[in-house]
Amino acid sequence: MKKRAVVGVGVAGFPEKAAGNSWAFLQWGLGLRELGWEVWLVESLRAAECKNSRGEVCALRESVNLAHWQKILREIGWDGGATLLVEGEKIDEKPLREFAQGADLFLNLSGHFKRPDLIEGAARKVYVDLDPAFTQIWAKVYGSAMNFAGHNAFWSVGLSMGRGAVVPDTGHDWKPVIPPVCRQFWSRAAAGIPTGRAAEIGRNHWTTVTHWYGYAAVEWEGREYGNKATEFEKLKEWPGRSGLHPRVVTDFGEGEERSGFEKAGWEFVEPTPICSDWKEYRSFLALSRGEFSPAKAGYVAAQTGWFSDRSVLYLSLGRPVLLQETGWSLWLPEGKGLVSFRSADEAVEKVREIEGNYEAHARAAEKLAEEHLDARRSIPQALAWL
Repeated sequence: MKKRAVVGVGVAGFPEKAAGNSWAFLQWGLGLRELGWEVWLVESLRAAECKNSRGEVCALRESVNLAHWQKILREIGWDGGATLLVEGEKIDEKPLREFAQGADLFLNLSGHFKRPDLIEGAARKVYVDLDPAFTQIWAKVYGSAMNFAGHNAFWSVGLSMGRGAVVPDTGHDWKPVIPPVCRQFWSRAAAGIPTGRAAEIGRNHWTTVTHWYGYAAVEWEGREYGNKATEFEKLKEWPGRSGLHPRVVTDFGEGEERSGFEKAGWEFVEPTPICSDWKEYRSFLALSRGEFSPAKAGYVAAQTGWFSDRSVLYLSLGRPVLLQETGWSLWLPEGKGLVSFRSADEAVEKVREIEGNYEAHARAAEKLAEEHLDARRSIPQALAWL
C-alpha cells in the first residue's frame, strides 16, 4: 500500500512574479510523488488574498489566484488530489479530510496551512521552516503567530539548525533538511535549449533573483538580523574588481542607491518578464553563467546554515553557484560547482577560480545536484528524522 502525504503549499497566494516561490513549495510534493507516495496538495487563503487582475478583492472563481493555481497544476501534470480553500467560500472539504485520515505525513511548508481540523488524522505533522533565524526571532522575541501548534516534528532549511546555529530557543527540536529539487523539471534536459526574452536577459551573465529588502530587520539580544541589502552593499565594487557585470532580478526601485550600484557595474532587471512564468524563470537560470549571491544578513549573523532553494535550481541546471557562507559548507560539498565566500575579497578571488576552470565547475554543479539535492535523495534523508 502506498504511503500518503498531504503537503501544505503557498502557490495560489503568490500568483504574480513568484515562480521561484511557487517551486520552493512544489518540489516537496513532486518529490514525494517521485518516491512513490500518494500526495495531496492543499493551500488555504484568507478572503482578502483573492484578487482579480486589477488588484481588487474578489470571489475565488474570478481571481488570478485560482487561475494561477490551475495553470501550475496543469503544467506540472498534477493528477493527484489538490484543494484550494478560501475563507468564506463553499468548497468541498470532504475528499481532503478523507485522504488525510490515516495519512502518514503532513508537511506544512512555512506554516502556511492553517486548517488543522482538516489534517488531524495524519500520523506525523511536520512544520518546515524556510526562513531560519527569522522564524525563531519572530516567534520568541516579537510574539508573532507562526502556527507552530499542532505539529509534532520541526524541520528547517537551515543546515546548522540544532547543530551550531545561534537562534532563540522556541522549545522545538529543529532538524536540518536540504531544499529538494525535482530534476524531472529542473535539469538541462528538461530545460532543452532555452529561448525567448528571459533566456536572453540571463545569457552568459552571473545572475540571481531576489528581494533587495524583503521584510524589515529584526533584533535579538542587542544584535540586528537584517536583509540582503546590507550584504549587497559589501559587494558593491565586485563588478569592477572581477571584470564581470552581474544581473540581478529584483524589486529594487529607482533612486540614489540603485544608481550607485549601476555606476559600479551592476545591472538590474524588473521581475515581471522573468518571474511571472516558471518556464521563463527556468530559461533565465539555465542560460546564466552561474549564480552569484549574498545571503540575508540575518542568516549570516546566526550562522544558520541556510541554503537557498534557488541555488538548488541553478546547480540542477548545471550552473555553478557562488554563494555567501552561512555555515552551509559544513554540510554540503564545497569547492567545485558550489563555492562559498565570506568577504568581498573572497568573492573576487573565487569567481576568478571558477571562470578559470568553468566547464569543470559546471559539470561539478550538476553532479552535486544529482548526488545530494535530487528530491529522491534529499527527501528520504529528511524523512529519516521522523
